[in-house]
Amino acid sequence: MGISITVQNQVHEKIEIITGRPSETLEKMIWDAPNGSMMWAIHGHADTMFNTTQLNAFLDEIAALSPKDDSEQELFAVLRDAAETAIRQRGYLWFSGN
Repeated sequence: MGISITVQNQVHEKIEIITGRPSETLEKMIWDAPNGSMMWAIHGHADTMFNTTQLNAFLDEIAALSPKDDSEQELFAVLRDAAETAIRQRGYLWFSGN
């Protein structure tokens, strides 16, 4: 089912909702993420929100990761784009687990 990713602006209006293969890949990756990492902080069965300060750290973390396959490469590109959009809007990324 995956973890949906919602890009929100400063007043929490939805700009974009990402589902499908990237959200399914994210759900798989969070369980193997290192303790204390931003990826590890995304809850698989609840909601998690990152603000612009956290998103800058998240972008650094994503840049340091090496994708293992095409689905991870796609996920990293989607996350980078979503995080950069949220930062430009002074907004948030909202992760909704199932």
